[in-house]
Amino acid sequence: MSKDTPLILVFYLDREMMSNKDIIVPFSESVDRLLVQRNINAIAFFLPAGEGESERIDCINPVYIQDDQKEKVDKILNDLKINFDIGQGAEKDIDNPKNEIDL
Repeated sequence: MSKDTPLILVFYLDREMMSNKDIIVPFSESVDRLLVQRNINAIAFFLPAGEGESERIDCINPVYIQDDQKEKVDKILNDLKINFDIGQGAEKDIDNPKNEIDL
């Protein structure tokens, strides 16, 4: 993959979270900051996950990635999933009153 060709990353996120600008704006800014800090040439898009679908991150231009770089891209995706809790189960049990935080 050429250094001029950015990775195109698509974050499929919970619809309710995406409708709350107090959550999605800082979230997307944090993702952008992390990509810059790690010097990752990528463009991130944030879309709502389909009804009943899990949150996930996809790289939609892997055809431009050379075989020796696929492992690096997989590591980037895995790090993003862990750092931002995408598809890691945080949304499970979200409506449980025991998980509420009083502010």
